[in-house]
Amino acid sequence: MPFNLDKFVASPSVEELDSLKKSEIVKVAKHYGVEFQPLMRKDEIKRYVLEYLVDESILPITVLETAITVPTDNTFELKRLEIEMNKEIRLKEMEREQLKEEREIQMQMQKEKEEREMQMQMQREKEAREHEFTLKQLELGVIKPQTLK
Repeated sequence: MPFNLDKFVASPSVEELDSLKKSEIVKVAKHYGVEFQPLMRKDEIKRYVLEYLVDESILPITVLETAITVPTDNTFELKRLEIEMNKEIRLKEMEREQLKEEREIQMQMQKEKEEREMQMQMQREKEAREHEFTLKQLELGVIKPQTLK
């Protein structure tokens, strides 16, 4: 059944207001001169209309107490902020994980470098001992200088 503004104005009720589409609630709000922003949600505009009807004594004050309360804290904004916060948390976790992996790679590279340096040191010490051993053999006459080449 199509909405009839004149019928609603003649006999306004919360039940009928609840059943209206946003465009129909906008018509009611404009009829009564209720100020609202076009981007407002349907429930917010409906709340303004109800408050106006109560202020003008068209509806009893009890309708505000029994009417479905509209979240006035911008539920969508809170949800958007929550999603944004979760996204930031995930990004921070990913950054932390990446830093951890980079540190592990650096530690592994440092360990490999130290092992190479240790092997090189051991090789130098071995060569130094072999050279010293060869010199001792030369001193003792165990080997002759021609055999060194």
